[in-house]
Amino acid sequence: MIDETSTLEDICFKVAAALEQFGLSGVLTGGSAAAIYAPNAYASLDADFVLDGSPRRERLRSALETIGFLPSATAGMFHHPRSRFTIDFPKGPLAVGSDYVRETDTIERGGIRLRILTPTDCVRDRLAHFLYWSDYTALATAIAVTKARRESVDLGVLKDWVRRESRSGPVGHREKFQLFLERLEH
Repeated sequence: MIDETSTLEDICFKVAAALEQFGLSGVLTGGSAAAIYAPNAYASLDADFVLDGSPRRERLRSALETIGFLPSATAGMFHHPRSRFTIDFPKGPLAVGSDYVRETDTIERGGIRLRILTPTDCVRDRLAHFLYWSDYTALATAIAVTKARRESVDLGVLKDWVRRESRSGPVGHREKFQLFLERLEH
């Protein structure tokens, strides 16, 4: 049951279970993935799931109604009358910058499986917000996730990704990545 005491993580697992019951699958991404990996450093008020394939809207709605989520006035968003958290389904395919995401992680709790970006892709996702939109909150979140999951974040992958993004993006990506590395060490 979802109520005022349900955490974002509780809701993410309930959404994953409801999707599975209806033969749907999605990956937790965005700030909500960061909030799972670094809960003491970042909070999110919405859960972003990128769905596999292109399920019919009615099927998604039916799945979410089983746990009390209803469509919001904002397209693609769902709300629950007893929760402050919303659910959003950004359009796929799942990507970080110009890279498609091919591998995800799975977290299990109480027999429920939650697919989530890998820690490295979660950091890339937050860094993309910093690189492209100078979002310093996203920079701080990327640092927090890296510190919380240091053994799981591949800095070499991040460096190669920034190099590729620099070719197609605005000037300054490498300098912003250097700032990320400097702040990570302090």
